[in-house]
Amino acid sequence: MKKLSGVIFVLLIAALVLGACKVREFTATPEPTATSAPTEAPAAQATEATAAPTEVVDTRLFDENGRMICTIYEGFFPALTEEQVNALKVFPEITDSDWTLGPKDATLTIMEYSDFQCPACAAFYAELEKLLAKYPDDVRLVFRNFPLVSIHPNAQVAAQAAEAAGLQGKYWEMYNTLFTKQGDWSGLPAEDFLTWLKNEAGTLGLDKERFAADLTSEAIVNKVASDLEYGQTTIGLNSTPTILLNGRPWSYDWSASTLGMVVDVLKYEKGNLETECPPWVIDQSKSYTATIKTEKGDIVIQLFDDEAPITVNSFVYLAEKGFFDGVTFHRVLHDFVAQAGDPSGTGISGSGYEFRDEIVSTLTYDEAGMVGMANAGANTNGSQFFITYVPATQLTGKYTIFGKVIEGMDVLQKLTERDPQNNPDAPAGDKILSITIEVK
Repeated sequence: MKKLSGVIFVLLIAALVLGACKVREFTATPEPTATSAPTEAPAAQATEATAAPTEVVDTRLFDENGRMICTIYEGFFPALTEEQVNALKVFPEITDSDWTLGPKDATLTIMEYSDFQCPACAAFYAELEKLLAKYPDDVRLVFRNFPLVSIHPNAQVAAQAAEAAGLQGKYWEMYNTLFTKQGDWSGLPAEDFLTWLKNEAGTLGLDKERFAADLTSEAIVNKVASDLEYGQTTIGLNSTPTILLNGRPWSYDWSASTLGMVVDVLKYEKGNLETECPPWVIDQSKSYTATIKTEKGDIVIQLFDDEAPITVNSFVYLAEKGFFDGVTFHRVLHDFVAQAGDPSGTGISGSGYEFRDEIVSTLTYDEAGMVGMANAGANTNGSQFFITYVPATQLTGKYTIFGKVIEGMDVLQKLTERDPQNNPDAPAGDKILSITIEVK
């Protein structure tokens, strides 16, 4: 895993790929750094830049308390800094006056500033419907008006229609109608749109006369206009949908699959991340092997505790406490690597701590069956590991090697091919049933 100094700690690489309705270009949040399996692409060419301060790495194996040298991280969404908290105060807190769907104690709260006439908002609506159907107890939606009237002439009246329906207890019914039938009303002249809305109100079982009166009432017109004014002048919004996840701006992919991965990570990390570095549990005068028992058979690995003592210590500690039990091989590419070690099954999370690289010149990825650590960059190893299917010399010198398969390459070949970061809807991965450590 790797921590970012920006607003959010994320794994996903893509920027917002589904498009957005914008008044003008806006400054995106910083591009995230991925925690992933080793890449097959050649290393990027170096470019001139101001030299960064040299990172001081603690080269000890363990500290005076007998704990392995590591760094604790807070998880997918680390605590916000005071500066970030102050910056985000422009977004009003959620109150009973907000339109919300889902439980207040949801794992993931999605706050959306949206426009019923925006095509990208309709696309996000469709993704949200899938997400809410899959995670009804884990996701909460907070919907706020931000009609882009300069480019969507019917947007403000559409927002007023939802508010008017809400006065009769059918806000979400009108919300669904406006998004699912956006193509029917988006291009209508203003008068025709009002007629269309009144007909839909009747279809929804609303009191049509009351709805018509409320639709253009001073209270509702002023409410939507006030929402727009606040979004523009106080928050500085100019794009829809503008999305916050658990109070943090999100400018990356918002498909149901991606947000589902976020839910899975947050659900796993709640109370499960390590809060201190592991104890030192290995004896380098002895040799260690690990038997990975999977649904497809056993894979036996010789561990290199002399060359990579910190890595082996972490692996042995996690294995002996049952950390890997039930964890899937979440990424399996038969022409590259099989990767595991993330209990969330997404490839995003890990143990809660990270530690330095242990690169030695005598170990290379020049054959199949080499076992290495996945990371998010130098000195960010955690619990995710991979096993090569083929020689992958491009990885040598970049990823710690801490073992080699001595039995079970045929089992490795049987693992289900999948890659959740490129296809979150891939078939379920094969589970690790247990990892047994043998000491000689």
